[in-house]
Amino acid sequence: MSRAASIIDAHAMLGEETYLSLTASELLRRMDAAGVSTALARPLGAGLIVDNRAGNDLVLSAGPRIRGLVSANPWWGDRGLAELDRCREVGAVGMFLDPLRQGFFPTEPAPVPFYERAQQYDWPIVFRTGAYVFADVLAVVEVARRFPTIQFVAGFGGFADMWFEIADAIGSVPNLHLDASLLWSDGIEEIIKRFGAQRVLFGSAEPRNRYAAALRTLDRLELSTAEQEAIFHGNATRIFHLEPLR
Repeated sequence: MSRAASIIDAHAMLGEETYLSLTASELLRRMDAAGVSTALARPLGAGLIVDNRAGNDLVLSAGPRIRGLVSANPWWGDRGLAELDRCREVGAVGMFLDPLRQGFFPTEPAPVPFYERAQQYDWPIVFRTGAYVFADVLAVVEVARRFPTIQFVAGFGGFADMWFEIADAIGSVPNLHLDASLLWSDGIEEIIKRFGAQRVLFGSAEPRNRYAAALRTLDRLELSTAEQEAIFHGNATRIFHLEPLR
């Protein structure tokens, strides 16, 4: 399958976490090798969970080809909201939340002010999904239903525990999209056939996954030119309000 000329990676990660490690310079090297124009990156490890300012500064300073998906732990309350305000001023394009690692359930009160701030900023929210019980994709559906003007992305596509629920979850609300970084071809194809390519974004999950594997997964599908353009760059450009690729 020929591939779209321009590729936006909607989910990469920078920092260190147990067996994972990736610097901005190494991500750029991998992007160049894979033909990726732009990557949206969020923090890993301590930068995601407890030292949000350091994690956010890491992704926000990696540009211009790496754009920041910033995070703050909802349990920080006003302090976390102030961090999001700061990040907006220096170019963040969206919010990343990891209920499993940050220790909250998507439908409880603690994160609600964060959703409201994303709504105010017209930011999409990428949720880590796929691990019981906190990273429950069905809980993300309930949040998406409550905040219909926010665009939500199911990070990791429900992998590994909830992949079998991801298609029905996306079909139940119009503002939930698939990050295809860890889902296999048949699962991605089902969502495209049922709901259209406009609900799917290419993601690498670097360094947890690799560009070669993520691209091969989509290469197995017989995508039309229009579907390729939507998945590889059009949807990310629209959802994250990016400048059109040249």
